[in-house]
Amino acid sequence: MPAASAGNILFSKLVAFKEATAGTIPTLTSGGRKLLVTPTGAITTGTTIELGADRSVALRNPMIATTGVVVSTEPTVSATVPAISVGELPIWLSMTKTVSATGTATPYLWDYDYSMTTSNSPTTYTLVATDGQQQYALNYTLAESITLAADRSGLTSLSANLFSQSIAKNSASLADTVPASPFMAGRLWTAYQSGTVFPGTASGTALTYLLDFSLEFNAGITKQAYLAGTTSFSTHAESGPFMGSLTMTVSSTSSAVSTWYDAYQAATPVGVRLNWTNGTQSVNVMAMIVPTEVQPMAGAEDGLTTYSVTGNLVYDPTSAKSLRIIVGSDLATLP
Repeated sequence: MPAASAGNILFSKLVAFKEATAGTIPTLTSGGRKLLVTPTGAITTGTTIELGADRSVALRNPMIATTGVVVSTEPTVSATVPAISVGELPIWLSMTKTVSATGTATPYLWDYDYSMTTSNSPTTYTLVATDGQQQYALNYTLAESITLAADRSGLTSLSANLFSQSIAKNSASLADTVPASPFMAGRLWTAYQSGTVFPGTASGTALTYLLDFSLEFNAGITKQAYLAGTTSFSTHAESGPFMGSLTMTVSSTSSAVSTWYDAYQAATPVGVRLNWTNGTQSVNVMAMIVPTEVQPMAGAEDGLTTYSVTGNLVYDPTSAKSLRIIVGSDLATLP
């Protein structure tokens, strides 16, 4: 039988707490939101230890036991959410841009209208990870990249690459509850294209041939480390480019060819809107892309040939936008 004092996958979890001040761990004994992630393999401690291997000390082994030193601590988290919900999605997106929900009842609207000229001011979080045996707190956590994906056979998923300022053992008694927000069935997505115009929340011509999609974006958030008396990074900056891509598999129809193959051959931008709704909650993903890779007859599904389409997020000078995501959620405030 397994040891009673061992960590257990059934009791493993990752809990998010919004920080009022970046890097300061908030009260962990109340609030917080359990993130429904695949719990194992998510954390890399990022501790770099220097043992002085390159020096000469007249010994066969130059690494002396008492002279090891930690030169940097840069934890990272690679999280996979196999079934994202409308209640959890705003938490992940808030790690790339701070917004407040509008509305007085479900659905509360979270509008992530990413600025291409000013700061998006992401919200920092403390993440608490545990396997039921040992608990760890990772403060000043932000997202480097986020991927949202869906297909016809299951639920919408999310993955995120995050960085944190530090990691430490923690013993707070968490009081998080079990989330009850609805998951997002892949088949409830509908795709639209709006030609060379950045799409609105209700615009575009429906694409009846989309089989799956994967949207990945990097908001350009970087950690900044200085000679500042600490082995951790000191602050963050939005110093990187805002980049991303949309990858789709589409049926080889005349409409798909005229939309994607023709735009690819002419390097023409295409406005895309991806809409999900269960009748109450909703998600609208609006993007401007230029197709950079279109492969005809790339594969087959259900006996029909398919195209693979990849487009890069681009800046639309008319709307001054690249990406906007609006979530109509049962979440009223960030945890």
